[in-house]
Amino acid sequence: MKSSRTCRFSWLLIVIALLLLPCLTAEPLSAEQEPPGESMAGKSKAKEVESSGYGKETDNLILIANFEIVPTLSCLNGSGSLWGGSINGLFAPTYRFNDKNFLILMYDGQYHKKWEFYSDDTGPKERTEFQRHTLTPMLRIDFGTGRRYSITPSFFHTRTYNKDIEPGGWSEGLYNYRDIGMGLDFDTRKLGFGKGKGSLKLGAQYYRRQYPNYDSLLDLADVKNNLSLLNTEKDEKDYHGIIVSANYGWSKERGFLWAADYSMLYKMLDDKRVVNSHGVLSSEKQRDYMHSLKLKLSYCFDIDISGRLAAGLDLNGGLKRSNQNYYDGMGTSGMGDDVPTSNYYDYNSYRISPKISYTFALLPLTTSLSYSYQKIDYTDRRAKESSGVYKNEKQYETEQEIDFNLTYDLDENWKLLAQIQQIVARSNNDDERIYQYDYEITNYSMGASFNF
Repeated sequence: MKSSRTCRFSWLLIVIALLLLPCLTAEPLSAEQEPPGESMAGKSKAKEVESSGYGKETDNLILIANFEIVPTLSCLNGSGSLWGGSINGLFAPTYRFNDKNFLILMYDGQYHKKWEFYSDDTGPKERTEFQRHTLTPMLRIDFGTGRRYSITPSFFHTRTYNKDIEPGGWSEGLYNYRDIGMGLDFDTRKLGFGKGKGSLKLGAQYYRRQYPNYDSLLDLADVKNNLSLLNTEKDEKDYHGIIVSANYGWSKERGFLWAADYSMLYKMLDDKRVVNSHGVLSSEKQRDYMHSLKLKLSYCFDIDISGRLAAGLDLNGGLKRSNQNYYDGMGTSGMGDDVPTSNYYDYNSYRISPKISYTFALLPLTTSLSYSYQKIDYTDRRAKESSGVYKNEKQYETEQEIDFNLTYDLDENWKLLAQIQQIVARSNNDDERIYQYDYEITNYSMGASFNF
C-alpha cells in the first residue's frame, strides 16, 4: 500500500508540470531510446563526439568525456519499490594528425539498476540490472573544399551483462551477448536550402553477435538423449547482422528544424532453422529484416527576454519481416489441438512523441515535458486468453510514457538533473504464464552530469 502511494505521487508532480506548460523548456530533441532487446549493435557515436561541443585540447591531443550518475527509486506496480540508479560514461581521447585527419578511441558504457522489461523476440521479460560496454577505435578523414566531406571507418566490440537469472551473477545472464564488427560512415555538409543548413549522413555496418550462455532447448534435449552429435540449433540466437542507414538534417539558428532518419537491419541467424506448418524443422535458416523510419520536428520560439520555448514532435515507424513460423503444441501429446502460425514474428509499429520545453533567460534552468505512445501490431500472431487458448484476434501491444525533466547548469561542465518517468504497457494477450504484457513503472531520478 505504501509503495502504491509513493508511485501515485508522480502524477501529482506531472499535474504541476502541466500547470507550468507556458514556462517549460528543454533541449529541442532528446535522443531516442532504442527498442528493447535490439540495440542495433555497436552504433557508432562518432558524430556525437565530433559535435559534443566540449573537450580539452593539448597540442595534438583532444580529450572528450561525459559522465553521468543518477540515483533512482523505481516502482513496479504490484512488486513494490527498488532503490538503484544509473551510471553512463563516454571517454574519447582523440589524436589530431593534422586539420583533416583524426584518430579517435572511444569507450561508451552504461549501468543501471531499476525495474524494466525487454523483449526476447517473443514477449517482455523482466530484469532489474544491466550493463553494457563498447570500445570503438575510428579514423575520421575530412576532404573536399572547406572540409565539406568526411569518411569514418571504425571497428567496435560490445559486451552486455544481464541479471535475468536469480540468484545468478553477471556472467550467467541468459541474454548476455558479445558483438564484434566494423562500420563505415560518410558525411557531407552544406546541403541546406532556404536559410537553413543541411547535412547528409550515410552509414553501413557489419557485426557478429553471440550469446555465450544461451543454448537451444532442442540441443539440450539432444544432449539429454545422448544425441549431442546432432547439435540441433545449438546457437539458435547467434547471428550476423548488416545495418545500412541514411540521415538528413536541416537546421537554422531560430525557428523550424527537422531531421529524417532511415535504417535497415538484416539478420542472418547461424543455426536457427525455419519450422514448417507441421512443426518439423526445415533446412532453411532464419532470416529477419527490420526497417525503421524516424522524423523529428522542432520549433524554437523567442519570448522577449524571459527565455526560450521549444516544441517538438517525433514520428517513428517500423516493421519486421521474418521467414520464421511458430508451431504451438499446446502442451498436449496429441496433434489435434496444435496451432501453427506462419510469419509469427512479423509486425508493424509506430510511435508518436510530442514534447515541449522552456529555458529561462535569467536562471540556468531547463524544464521539459514529453509524452509518447507506441503500438506494435502483429500481422499473423493471435492473442491468447489467460488460460492459453487462442483468441480470434491479432495480438497488439501498446506503451505510453510521460517524462518530466529538470536540468540546472552549475557551470559550463556540471549539471544537476531530475526526472520523473511513468511507463504504462498494455496488450490484448492475457496469457502471462511466461511473459508479462501489462505493467506500470514509475521512476524518480535525481543526479548530476559532468562534461569535459
